[in-house]
Amino acid sequence: MDKIYRRETQLGGTPKKKKNEKNRKRNVIMNFRVSAAEKEAIDARIAMTGLPKSDFFIESCMYQKILVHGNIRTFTEIKNRMEEIAADIDRNPKLEDLDDEKAMLLKTILEILDSRFGKEK
Repeated sequence: MDKIYRRETQLGGTPKKKKNEKNRKRNVIMNFRVSAAEKEAIDARIAMTGLPKSDFFIESCMYQKILVHGNIRTFTEIKNRMEEIAADIDRNPKLEDLDDEKAMLLKTILEILDSRFGKEK
């Protein structure tokens, strides 16, 4: 049998395009594992929102209520982060000058503590 002629570009497959990661707003990848049932439930929720998957996950992670089941690691991490924030506040007592990352971290800690120890409504 004769060999089938293929162009050189088809022999090795198409070369992958290199993305310019320097100019990308979101250049960090996060992965996690779910069961088949969890994937179906997540896909159904994504379909109902009409959002792209990445936007759905970002919105869910950043703006959903956080439910914490406290353990020693949780409280140790909160304590360490609060010490970092306290050191920043000691250096510069004006809370308006607190950088965005520390402000978001403080907000998250307060939400966690409020959900765990806050008054029942």
